[in-house]
Amino acid sequence: MPRDAWPRTMNSQDTRLPLRDVTVLDLSDEGLVFASRLLAALGARVIRVEPLCGDTVRTRPPFANGVVNLERSLAHILYNAGKQSLAVAFDRPEAWDLVARVAPATDVVIAPMEASPLTRRFLDSLHDDAPPALVDAVLCRDTPQAAVSDLIGTAAGGLLYLNGFEDDPPNVPAGRLAYKQASLAAAVAAMSLVMERRRVGGAGHITVSMQEAVTWTTIQTANLNYWPWHRTRPHRQGIHNVGGRTIFPARDGRWVSFYLHPPYWDNYVKWAVEVTGSGELAAPEWRDRTYRYRNGAEILARTTEAICQTRDRDDLVLEAQRRSLLVVPVQTPRDIASDAHLRERGFFQPVSYPQFDGTIEVPRPPFRSSVYTASAGRAPALGEHTRVILRELAGMSEAEIDGVVASGVAAEPAAEAGA
Repeated sequence: MPRDAWPRTMNSQDTRLPLRDVTVLDLSDEGLVFASRLLAALGARVIRVEPLCGDTVRTRPPFANGVVNLERSLAHILYNAGKQSLAVAFDRPEAWDLVARVAPATDVVIAPMEASPLTRRFLDSLHDDAPPALVDAVLCRDTPQAAVSDLIGTAAGGLLYLNGFEDDPPNVPAGRLAYKQASLAAAVAAMSLVMERRRVGGAGHITVSMQEAVTWTTIQTANLNYWPWHRTRPHRQGIHNVGGRTIFPARDGRWVSFYLHPPYWDNYVKWAVEVTGSGELAAPEWRDRTYRYRNGAEILARTTEAICQTRDRDDLVLEAQRRSLLVVPVQTPRDIASDAHLRERGFFQPVSYPQFDGTIEVPRPPFRSSVYTASAGRAPALGEHTRVILRELAGMSEAEIDGVVASGVAAEPAAEAGA
């Protein structure tokens, strides 16, 4: 499709979306890129400022149809959905002069966690009493210049401690959870600054700590059942109460998470007797949770595996639910894509990508409102909106824009971006 035929709007937005009159200048790196994605889903116009080679998210595999291309990264398609792309030469001061001309027309800037000297100079030029407001993030508040990575953030927030066993290395949560938690905090911070400006004026500045954002996840996991009660009350096993094996293969080779919730121990024993013919677990001592914890790892794993091998995964989950036992399927990406519940709710929406003449089903925003309808948006081609942003927000003439593009300070997409 010719470039001038591409849709100029990122998605068909409901005019009632709560952030429809908000403009966000997104300078974030990978750690915070999800923040502005959420704001775009709520109606904000998000200006994604990218280097001429594209942001790092565009290079993350996998790629649509296995074709390696800046427009086909599934991470880019997910995390940059609904945004507009302004491509500039990050290593040239003139490019940051362009960004500085765009900034006053925006409401909030989301800063990168690791900023170059030129980026830092631009950020330092912003003031709390004049728009735009600023949201930035650090790994830890007392070490603002520390190197940033999802692994370090997950460890600093204490979440690694809860994943694994004492004799094994910890398991890193999937999905770059530290980045997502920091992004959620940054999105809330941005909305708070917008609301505050509407109430009393000014701009404002909020700094998010990735460590603290991850710690909130740890707090949700390590609640009273795990921490204060650990080894302080005889009938509580604290964090060790969830020890032991919980993931098992079903008869068809697919997997389930099978957790023995203590109040339904008798239901589990009845099922075990039916399957194995052994009444060992029905002995009185096994009713004591401490005894089960100290003596039951091997036999419980063996018995649970035997139960799981009697049925295919989906039937196993239904039978467990009938018995009030906590068994849930371990979903693969294919399982999620075909999930009947998600399909019925319209969670997946087809979005056209003229960059490579294709249509991809993407997740719609993870919230529903009785007031507005948030729909899935398209991720932009690199530099797709450079011209319109410089014209509308920086007030530049077409001749001026032609000049900065010709000089290599800014860029528009090739005629066939997906080629």
